[in-house]
Amino acid sequence: MHRGLRTLFLLFFFAATAFADEQSAARRLDELRGDPLLLRRFLEEMPKGGDLHEHLSGAVYAESYLDWSMQDGLCIDRAKLSITPPPCDALVPAKTLVTDPVLYSRMIDALSMRQFNGPESGHDHFFAAFGRFAAAANAQRRPDMLAEVVTRFAAENVDYIESLFGPDFGAARQLGTSLTPGASFADMRDALLKDGKAAAVVANARKSLDAIDAAAHKASPNTTLRYLFEVHRGYPREQFFAELVVGFETASVDPRVVGINPVMPEDAWASMTNFNDQMAMFAYLHSIYPKVRLTAHAGELAPGLVPPEGLRNHIRDTVMIAKAERIGHGVDIARESGMPELLRTMSERGIAVEICLTSNAVILGVTGRNHPLRLYMRNNVRCSSRQTIPASRAVT
Repeated sequence: MHRGLRTLFLLFFFAATAFADEQSAARRLDELRGDPLLLRRFLEEMPKGGDLHEHLSGAVYAESYLDWSMQDGLCIDRAKLSITPPPCDALVPAKTLVTDPVLYSRMIDALSMRQFNGPESGHDHFFAAFGRFAAAANAQRRPDMLAEVVTRFAAENVDYIESLFGPDFGAARQLGTSLTPGASFADMRDALLKDGKAAAVVANARKSLDAIDAAAHKASPNTTLRYLFEVHRGYPREQFFAELVVGFETASVDPRVVGINPVMPEDAWASMTNFNDQMAMFAYLHSIYPKVRLTAHAGELAPGLVPPEGLRNHIRDTVMIAKAERIGHGVDIARESGMPELLRTMSERGIAVEICLTSNAVILGVTGRNHPLRLYMRNNVRCSSRQTIPASRAVT
């Protein structure tokens, strides 16, 4: 057979096979729609591509944090239901959890969204959980954390992950404490780079990625891993800027770091008060590092969580000023000023929205027809629906 005809035949064969597989999967999905137990199994076994919105510390199960706490000699604060570093003194050594099943169960509930029913809101419980397990999610345990996540995701047929965490472990934020309050962006960047301290933080962050990367690939060799450098919008101006500079510098020299992403509650005082300044920081640094990409939590807000004017510009400014290429959550889009223009811009630029249905329901109370997914789709805005299976227990 002529080579060209053979190639054409093979392409036709593979296309026909793929179409037949797609049709078969669609029929099976229709058959299982009324059976939630078998439907879940079917969805777990489907190839899913990638998870673009995976907070590493929030994707680890509470049981793992408690196991590591016992192994590492950490302590339990009964009153706050949190893990703390030693010495334990008046606190409870974590190893006593082995003989105290009631406390063990209460700790799992406190460190995750398991059985959540108040008395605080889902929003407050979710964000408080990160502080409760922070002592166990330390630098030494990061390789174990990512190994757990990639192993579980591989079992659910997720073969690409962009894991979100800070590989500098707070070192960049510490550099920010030495910056002059109110200094210009240029002066602060010069101060961070001129003495080599920021370069040292970048080098150490890359070394930590080496160890984390090795553990994850050993656990799941076929998973493609990339990383998002998280920066913390709830910290003071100078500390946030220092994290940004180190994040941009790291992404510039390490291809494993595919972008920057601001985290922490968007409705917090510092996040709301410093928002305009933070958008200007992104714009300034984007002009210096044009190849570094931004995917940003934006519009993770709902009516009643902040005053009405706080719902009008977070997605817009993140797109127009900070030049984000993806938006995480984007829940308040219907309240944004100039919504039709903003949606049109997002569609034209190919800016995707990471839709987090479970998170939006539990944290913001936004579900069903009140969720903007249909609005985005009607306006041809790309949407990616992230994995929600781990979120039923973890807090990611």
